[in-house]
Amino acid sequence: MPDMCGIVGMVCAEQVATKLYDSLIQLQHRGQDAAGIITCNERLHFKMGLGLVRDIFEDRHIKRLEGTMGIGHTRYPTSGSKAFVEEVQPLWTSVPNGIAIAHNGNIVNPEVLREEVTVQRKLYLNTSSDSEILLHLFASSLQQYLEADISESMDDEQFFEAAVASVQSLSELVEGSYSVVGLIKDRGLIAFRDPHGIRPLVLGKKTRTGHDEYIIASEDTMFHMLEFEYVRDIAPGEVVMVTKQGHLFSQIFAHASYNPCIFEYVYFARPDAVINNISVYRSRLRMG
Repeated sequence: MPDMCGIVGMVCAEQVATKLYDSLIQLQHRGQDAAGIITCNERLHFKMGLGLVRDIFEDRHIKRLEGTMGIGHTRYPTSGSKAFVEEVQPLWTSVPNGIAIAHNGNIVNPEVLREEVTVQRKLYLNTSSDSEILLHLFASSLQQYLEADISESMDDEQFFEAAVASVQSLSELVEGSYSVVGLIKDRGLIAFRDPHGIRPLVLGKKTRTGHDEYIIASEDTMFHMLEFEYVRDIAPGEVVMVTKQGHLFSQIFAHASYNPCIFEYVYFARPDAVINNISVYRSRLRMG
């Protein structure tokens, strides 16, 4: 069964929690079973819950979600359990650096990957979610690339190269669809899309007081409200990293046939969204 989760990530000059909350409200149609937000300053701050966004986050939660970068997720589960808050995304791990991800997609070889994570890499999986498998595949690969160097001494470009290699390693194992936004403590926001471009991922930007701010989300439905301008879609097989200072890096890690999911245009996406540079509303008119 195809999924329709909503994901968003943001790097700004000011606190992002309220903006992430507003973004999840705009992505509520993509998942109404659960939602979560993780932000980062000197540490990771998180709040997850079951139900609708407006019922999960109160003012006191938003106030303690401190940080100028963060990610959020609205969940419509197609793997794992609906009943356990432990399954709610974003998911995070402390090694290396402190990494969190939010995933929109559907992995079709989870049992093979579960064995890779638990048997070959000797890592523990706490949920039945295929998104946790993605988290550990990426994090453990990144850790291997960082072991040759002290990560604190790597500049942003070197760190991005290690992140791209980690995503490339993941893509060689994973079968299925995945659009991912992630948070790497002390580094910034990372996002990547599977080589077939099955699930959407859109990049927005605004410049204020000389600082570039970025948003990456499943849809551009919140861009205008938050004063972001649409830049482009994240390309199939592309990795993007935005540093804490607002510097953008991007690279294609794999090429494959382009196969976006038609259900985005038929059902999943909001009518006012533009996905893969195509108006959802106009596509529905043309399809009758």
